[in-house]
Amino acid sequence: MAASTIAKPSTTTKDPQHKTSRSSALAARLHNPGLYAGASLGLASTCLTGDPLLYTALGTTSVAAGWSALGMYPGPWRWLPGQGEPWQWLCRRSMSGYRRRVRRMRRHLAVPASSPTGSGLYVVGDGWRRHPHRPQLVRAASAASQRARCTLLTQAWQHTLPDWGSAWWRPYSLGEMTLRTSPLLALPAVGAIGLPWWGSMLAVSAGAGWGARMWRLPARDAGPVAPLKGVDWYHARWAEWIACERGILPASKLVSLQLDDDKLTAIIVSTTTKAAAGVGQDTVSIAFEVPPRAVNIYRPDDMPANRAKLTVRLRALTSAELDMDDLAAVWDEYSPYQGSKLLNPEATEFGRRFHLLMPRKGSSVADVQPRAIAQALDLPGEDAVDRLHLRMVDARRLEVNEMSVNPLQDGVALDLGSLTMDEQGYITVGSDIYGRPAKWRLLKFDRKKRGLSGRPSASSVHSFGSGTTGAGKTSLEEDLQIAQRLNGFVSWLADGKGGAGYASWLNELDWLLKSFYGAMLMGQAANAVSEYRFAEQMKMQWLDEEGYTETGRSFFVADDPFKPMVCTWDEFNEMILKDPQADHVKPLLGAVSSTGRLSRAAGIAARIWVQIPNLDAIGSSASANAVRDMLQSGNIALFRTARADVDIMSLGSRTPEFRLAPLPERFPNGSETGGLCYIADGKAQYTQSRAMFHSNPARVARQFPLCTLSSAEADAAVAAGPAGLAYLRREEYRHLDAADEETFLRELVAKEQERSGKGRKVIDTKPAASALTAEADTDVDDDDLDDIVPPSRSELVWRAVDGGARRNRQIAEVTDLKPTNVANATARLERLGKLAKIQKDWHVAEPLDTESISA
Repeated sequence: MAASTIAKPSTTTKDPQHKTSRSSALAARLHNPGLYAGASLGLASTCLTGDPLLYTALGTTSVAAGWSALGMYPGPWRWLPGQGEPWQWLCRRSMSGYRRRVRRMRRHLAVPASSPTGSGLYVVGDGWRRHPHRPQLVRAASAASQRARCTLLTQAWQHTLPDWGSAWWRPYSLGEMTLRTSPLLALPAVGAIGLPWWGSMLAVSAGAGWGARMWRLPARDAGPVAPLKGVDWYHARWAEWIACERGILPASKLVSLQLDDDKLTAIIVSTTTKAAAGVGQDTVSIAFEVPPRAVNIYRPDDMPANRAKLTVRLRALTSAELDMDDLAAVWDEYSPYQGSKLLNPEATEFGRRFHLLMPRKGSSVADVQPRAIAQALDLPGEDAVDRLHLRMVDARRLEVNEMSVNPLQDGVALDLGSLTMDEQGYITVGSDIYGRPAKWRLLKFDRKKRGLSGRPSASSVHSFGSGTTGAGKTSLEEDLQIAQRLNGFVSWLADGKGGAGYASWLNELDWLLKSFYGAMLMGQAANAVSEYRFAEQMKMQWLDEEGYTETGRSFFVADDPFKPMVCTWDEFNEMILKDPQADHVKPLLGAVSSTGRLSRAAGIAARIWVQIPNLDAIGSSASANAVRDMLQSGNIALFRTARADVDIMSLGSRTPEFRLAPLPERFPNGSETGGLCYIADGKAQYTQSRAMFHSNPARVARQFPLCTLSSAEADAAVAAGPAGLAYLRREEYRHLDAADEETFLRELVAKEQERSGKGRKVIDTKPAASALTAEADTDVDDDDLDDIVPPSRSELVWRAVDGGARRNRQIAEVTDLKPTNVANATARLERLGKLAKIQKDWHVAEPLDTESISA
């Protein structure tokens, strides 16, 4: 039987007798023919007398003499008890016979191949005898024949005869053989002496002990003993070959090293700037004297770069015994995840596919890394890791696809039918690497609550994307803009590149901003629209799951009466980080934060595209933290350089479960990888996908109606502040560049603030006092009239402010109204121009027209 190709470290084994009972050990000793032969000889010597005893002594003497003669010279009889192994002797004799043949051959070859005859002619030998390399060829053939013979004898002995072997090559001396055979001479002589009964018992016991010992001599040999390779040996080899000054990883060390029967596990720790995972399989293979495929080095996601896990299989099948095309067998032999199994390998159109079943305890699906799989299966090629794509099936199963050709390299054509929103609010923006539709969610529906129109309640879904310039973020955004226009969404967009990325979309979006200042106003206007929608929805009725009608709707219903809306900030990192001290930064973060936290129930979603490698770079304020939380809640797309980004992207619970392979700039066929990205599935699993592409998406979107805000929403935005006015006058600066747009907007905001603030006339600034005590004595008739027709809340609030109350708390104390009613009344009077707020104090701006004021 061929020996193992990998040395197995010796382990301390316990004597089987320690595991058995005393009676079992005694029974095992009785299964020895030599015990009974020796006891019989001693018993015969004590019982026999006369001629039988003489004949017995002569027989044992002959046996002792023959035994001694055979033992003094090695031979095939060494397989007998107390001797050695005949096959080893035969191999030795064959080797000596081979040497004799070689010497004889050399003498024959030294004789000339031709000799003169009596007639003076030469008799020339055949070509073989005159061959110039004949001695070497004959020698090689003879050596191969002798080796084959020895191998055949060795295998025959190992399979058919006991493997007794102990110093078979050493001739035993006469004294040694005399000591071995002396009981055969001494025991028969005991009978002639005439011992008492106890002496006879001693003779029988001595014979039994001698026979048992001779039968077990030599002891069975379990085969060649492997050299001692314990934990210290592996530490020493690592220090000698890898951690030395000129090694691959100087000053490194192995920690948590554990040795099992067939596997070594350890953690590589690098003490320099070199990554621990940089140690190659071949280096460890040479150091530990194992095949390269038995070595597996990988780094889990939660492990720093100066550490890596190392697993080495110490018992491996030979190449002849292991079919490398049998993936399941190879995985069982070299799997770095103990207890895992490879199931259902099959060929696919682009390569092959199989499943990994992880154990119930131990390694989980999150621990599996593509590099570890490529090493265990010995996949060829420099891009072996990039060809593997992992997809989690359930808590214990992974689907692994090895694709020699990326099916996305030919691109994905635009399909308008796929951009139509389904019943769950999804659209298809492309195709993933498995040939399935790449989904993107625009709305989340809840059919347990409905509007009076019968449509279900809906909430908007925020979105986030990252990637370097040229990775294809704009391609995906243009697909989404077409889908929004097709499905009746209001689209607002702020471009951090000055509008260069969306030059063809100037007339195809409801509102397109090109300056950072405009991006801030867009966020503020979105907040004003959401506040108006909330106020209106509270007055509406709705239907519950059982069909009952309720008043006060707290959710959004598409087109009942408002349209869903999406606000997009492209290059958001430029807006925040280009000049962190600019006057637009804090208001922009606050507006985006409010949109993310409050506007989903108003049907308004936020979508942000960035290039930064870490979301922590946008700041540490409360608004920045809210923006980060918002970006983790919905759709996520990670474009080129995603692998380097995801490790530190601060995605929280949405961090990918598997390390994402880097996306190249070009496919193997030379085509660009624009639009290639990883899209999250709603949890922490990311699938490589490619967005649909069209050369002129703006023209495609033009065939669908352009949705805008209703006049009521626009008026509410205008009443809330200058941002609404910037929306109403958007056509005046639509075709200006970023600098001119910012100048226009700043002048517009300044004029509006001047008109609504300092330009307003303040009628009265009386000190704070009770409105009831401030009434004129001539107004008695009005007091009597108030008893018949009570004044409205707005009138009471206006009178309180006119009487000197400046804050909502003072107004509530004077009028005995609830604080919420006071807040609503003051806001309403401010919109109507009856009150003005100056430095947080309320002042009367215009006289109150009671006929135009209702409760």
